[in-house]
Amino acid sequence: MAAASRTEWVQRAFGVCAFLAVVGCRPVAPPALAPAPPRPTTVPTTVPTPSPPPAPPATATLQPRHVIRVLLATAGDITLPEPGRRYRLDAVGSSTVVRGPIVARLVRRSAAVQLGAFEDQRNAAALLDRLRAAGFGCELEPKGGGRVAVVATSRPSETESELASRLLAAGFREQVPLPLRGEAEVSGEEGPCGRGKELLLRPLDDRPVDTGTITVRGDFVVRVENGSVLLINVLDLEDYLRGVVPAEMGPRAFPALEALKAQAVAARTYAVAHLGDHEDQGYDICGTTACQVYGGTRVEHPLSDQAVHETEGLLVTYAGRPIDAMYHSTCGGQTEDAAVLLPERAAPYLLGVPCRGEGWISAGEAEGDWFGPLDRLVLVGQRLAAQRDVAPRARELAAKLGGRPAREGLNGLAEALGVQDTKRLLHAPDQDADSHVDELLQVFKLPLPPRGPSQERSRWELAAVVRLAQLGGVVDELPGRVLLRNGRLLFVGDGPSPEERELSGDELTLERRGETWRLARVRALPGSPATLWCAGGTSLLLEVSPLVEADARSQWNWWVREFTAEDAGRRLGIAGLRDLSVARRGSSGRAVAVTLTGDAGRSEVGGFACRMALGLPDTLFVVVRRDTPAGNSFRFLGRGWGHGIGLCQNGAYGMALAGAAFDEILKTYYTGVEVEPWQGGMR
Repeated sequence: MAAASRTEWVQRAFGVCAFLAVVGCRPVAPPALAPAPPRPTTVPTTVPTPSPPPAPPATATLQPRHVIRVLLATAGDITLPEPGRRYRLDAVGSSTVVRGPIVARLVRRSAAVQLGAFEDQRNAAALLDRLRAAGFGCELEPKGGGRVAVVATSRPSETESELASRLLAAGFREQVPLPLRGEAEVSGEEGPCGRGKELLLRPLDDRPVDTGTITVRGDFVVRVENGSVLLINVLDLEDYLRGVVPAEMGPRAFPALEALKAQAVAARTYAVAHLGDHEDQGYDICGTTACQVYGGTRVEHPLSDQAVHETEGLLVTYAGRPIDAMYHSTCGGQTEDAAVLLPERAAPYLLGVPCRGEGWISAGEAEGDWFGPLDRLVLVGQRLAAQRDVAPRARELAAKLGGRPAREGLNGLAEALGVQDTKRLLHAPDQDADSHVDELLQVFKLPLPPRGPSQERSRWELAAVVRLAQLGGVVDELPGRVLLRNGRLLFVGDGPSPEERELSGDELTLERRGETWRLARVRALPGSPATLWCAGGTSLLLEVSPLVEADARSQWNWWVREFTAEDAGRRLGIAGLRDLSVARRGSSGRAVAVTLTGDAGRSEVGGFACRMALGLPDTLFVVVRRDTPAGNSFRFLGRGWGHGIGLCQNGAYGMALAGAAFDEILKTYYTGVEVEPWQGGMR
C-alpha cells in the first residue's frame, strides 16, 4: 500500500470515527464534522502500486511523516496489562473510551468458504448480490495484486460441511474452504466494550504502552485472522526505527555513529520495500528475525536515536526504487550473491563483495624475526633511552626519568621513579621489596614477563623500568587504531572522545600477532587495532595488529559445530547417513549444495537448507569427517553469522572505525545503489 498519515490510515480502515475523550465505557456520539463520504455499494478498487518516483533533490525531507503497521503478537487472547490506562476504542460507526487492563479475545467463530477472486469489481459485486439474494452471509476480502475475494460465511452453529452443502444446493460449486472466522471482543476494567473483526485502540496520552512483552509508542489494531487475534502496532516509521536499530545493532556493542547510521538507513529501506507484504492480514512487517527485530522503547539508546534522526527519510535505492536491504551479523570476509543462496531474493544490488572499504595503510620498513613480550618492552626501553640521550641500561634510564639516583634491584628502580611505596596498597608484609613492586605492577595491569636466566636480568630490569615509568605516568601505552585520511596516516585513541595524532610514517613500527611482535612494514586495512607508545608527547613506537577484513573483530568470525552421523542424519531426514560433503560453493566459499550419502543412496540438498536443518550459524563452512570406534561424526569448521547477503553489520562497524561515512558503507555492501530521500513511493 502507499504510505499514509495516521489519520488517513484510520479513515481508510474504519470509515469516519469520532475521537472524543469520555469517562466510562459508553458509546460516543460523533461531533458535527464534515460529512463522511458515502460507503461504496460496489466492490472498492485497490490502490495500484505507483510507478517509481523521480529522483528527489538532495535537500528533500520526509513530509508528511509515514506510519508502519508492525505485528506484535498472534494469540487466542491479547492483553495490555496496565491498570487504569485509558484508550479510545474505535470500530466502524462507534467510538468508546475504555480503561485498562485491556483484554481482546476471539468470539463468534464461524465457517467461511471462498467462492471466487476477481480483478474486475463488477464480477465480484455480481457474485456478492447472488449470495445475498440466496440468503447467505457474505463479505469481501482483499487478496493482494489488485484482486478481491468473495467469501460466504456460516450461520450461527453451522459447520463448514453444512455451509458447503447449502452452497452446493444453491448452485455455488466452486468452493475453497477457509480458516474459521470470528470477531474480537475487547474488554476493559468495566467489562466488554466493543467487538468486531478489526478494532482500533488509541492511548489517550503520549506515554509508551506496555504490551506485556515490549513497550511501544503509537496505536494498536486488534484484528482477527485465521482463528487468532492479532495485535498490530501502528506508529510513525521513524519511531519504529528507534526500536529496530538498537535491537539489530546494539550501540553498546557497536559504538560507532556512522555504522549505526548505515544500519538505520538499511532498516528504513527494508521496511519501506516491504510495506504491504502482509496486506491481506492487515499489517506490513513482523517484529522478529523473520523481518526485522523490533524491541520497542526499552531498547532505545541516545546514539542509535541520533543515527535515526540524522538519516531521517533516507533510503537506499536502485534505479529509483527502495531496495530489498538484506543484512546480517558477520560475513566472514566476503558476502555472497543472493541469487546463489536465495534465488527468490536475487537482485543486481545483492552481489557478493569483499568485506572491506577502499585503501590500505602501510607503515614501517624492515622485516625482522618474531619475538616475545620481554623483547618488546626492551625495545620500548631502548627507544626511550635514545630519546632521553642516555645508555639503554635500567639504572641509568630510571635515574634520568625520575631525577634521582637508582639503587640496585626492582625496588631501587621504583624508588628512582617515585613509585616505591607499595605496602600501603598491598597486604603481603612477608614479601621482599622486589616482590612487592612486581605484585603492584600486576595489580595495575602492567605485567612483567617472568624473569629469565641471569644473563637476561639486565634486559628484564630495562623492561621493568618501562613498566614503572608507565605506573608513574612518564610513559603512555595508548590503545587505538590507525586511519588513512586524505593521504595522512593517523592514530586515533580509544574512548568516547578519542585523541587524533598524525604520524610521520617514520615511526619504528611493529606488527603484532597475538603475543608475538616483529619489526616490519605493516600493510593493513584502515581501522586496524594499534598501540602507540609515547613519552613527553613524542611517539616512541607504533604497534599494529593488521586486519584484512572489516568484520575481523566479530566474535562470530569463526565457529565449530560437531554432530554424530546419527544426529545429523535425523536432522536432515537421511536414514543411515554415512557421508556429507559440499558439492558446490558460491564466490564467497559458501556452500550452495551439499551431497548426502545414506542407506537410500546419494541425494543433494541446498546449502541454506542444510544450514537451517543443522542449526549452523552460516553456510560458509568446511566439513571434516571423523571415523571413531563409537561411530562417524561430522565436524563443521565455519565462519560468519547469518545468511551472508547484503550489509555486514560487523563489517559496517569496522569500516566506521576506519573512518568511512554511512553512505560509503552502504555503497560498499549494496552494488550500484544511491542513498537519497524517500518521497513516499513504493517498490
